Amino acid sequence: MRKIALIWLSALLLFSCSGEKKQLGRIASMAENDPESAFLQLDSLSRADLSERGQAEYDYLKAYTFYRSFFFLDDESMSALSSACLWFEAHGRGVDRMKAWELMGTAQTAAGNHNLGLVSLRKAQSVAMDIQRSRQRAEMTILLLVAVFATLVLYFRARRIQAEKQLLIEREEAEKTMSIAEDLQARLHIMEQTGSGAKMLDRLCEQYYVYEGTSNLQPKILREVRSIVEGLRSDPAEQKKLEDSLNARYNGVMRRLRAAFPSLKEEDYLLYLFTASGFSSTTVSTLLGRDKPQVYNRLYRLKERLKASDSPDAPDLLAVLER
Repeated sequence: MRKIALIWLSALLLFSCSGEKKQLGRIASMAENDPESAFLQLDSLSRADLSERGQAEYDYLKAYTFYRSFFFLDDESMSALSSACLWFEAHGRGVDRMKAWELMGTAQTAAGNHNLGLVSLRKAQSVAMDIQRSRQRAEMTILLLVAVFATLVLYFRARRIQAEKQLLIEREEAEKTMSIAEDLQARLHIMEQTGSGAKMLDRLCEQYYVYEGTSNLQPKILREVRSIVEGLRSDPAEQKKLEDSLNARYNGVMRRLRAAFPSLKEEDYLLYLFTASGFSSTTVSTLLGRDKPQVYNRLYRLKERLKASDSPDAPDLLAVLER
C-alpha cells in the first residue's frame, strides 16, 4: 500500500512539473513577439505553486517581459531577476545563466549603472564561452554580442521616440496655456460686467485642476490662473462679489441659506455658492482644494440635509442647487 502511494505521488509530481514546463515554455515563446501579453499571462500564474526551477524561470520571464515592454526594470523586477540569476548560477543550464546575466547587464547599463552592467555582461560572456568550449559552438558568443547590441539599439531608439513625443506634448501644452493667458483679462472683465462668466472660468480652472503642481503649466499662466482661484478660495471680498451676484439672481438665496442653516460650516456655504453659481465639479474641486470624490460626498450630504429640513426656504434652496 505504501509503495502504491509513493508511485502515485511520483506520478503527480511528474505531471505537475511537466505542465509547469509547458506553461512557462509557451509564455517564453510569446514573450519574443508579444511581451505585454506574456506579462499578463505570468500574472495569471501563482508563483508560490511553482517548483524552485519554475520560480526562477518565472522571475526571469517577468523581468524580461517587463523590460521588453517598458525598456527599464523597476525595483521589484530587478530584485526578481537577481534571484533568478543566483538560482541559475547554482542550478541552471548554461543557456539559462547566460540569458539571465545578459538581461541583468543590459538593464543595469540602460539604467546608467555601467560598472555593474559590465560585470554582469562579462558573466554572461563567460558563460557563453563555457558553452562554446563544452559544445564547440562558436556562434554562441556572436549571438550574445548581437543580442546585447540589438537590445541597446532598441532601448536608445525607444528613448529617442519617447523624447520626441514628450517635446511635442510640451509644445502643444505651451500653445494652449499661452492662449489662456491672452484671453484671461478679457474674460474676467466680461464676468464682472455680466455675471455670466462661470463657463469661461470653468475652462481656466480645468487647466489649473489638471496641471497644478506640475512643470507643464508655465509659470506665467500658473500665476494668472492662481490669482483667480486663490481669490475665490480665500478672499472674502471676491467671495462676497459672487455671493451678491447669486443673491441678485435668486431672491437672496445665500442670505436665506445662512439664516435657515446657521450651523453649517463655512466650507459648506462655499460649496453651495460655487455649485449654485454653475461651476463644474472640476472648478468646485479646484476652488475648495478638495478631490472630486470628497466634493461629491459633501454635496450629497448637503442636499440630503436640505431635503430633510422643515424650513420653508429649503425647497427653494434645493431647487437652486439642483438646477
